[in-house]
Amino acid sequence: MTEKPEPDTPEFEKWLKQRAKERAEKLFAKEMPPELAELEKGIIAGPKNISDIMPEKSIPEDIAIDKSNKKKHLKVIK
Repeated sequence: MTEKPEPDTPEFEKWLKQRAKERAEKLFAKEMPPELAELEKGIIAGPKNISDIMPEKSIPEDIAIDKSNKKKHLKVIK
């Protein structure tokens, strides 16, 4: 592979397209193993609604998790 040119230059864009093309050809040239073909069937994990993972909803949960993690290393002495 050639040396990577500076980003935001026409040479970089040309290099990037060529690299992507070579990589795609390499990936799609191989036959898919039968065990991977089966992965297209089944359940996809994730939220039912995209709004469930929006920052407005997840920030309070993240703060609560961070608070509980900060205190995990402490012992309660009575």
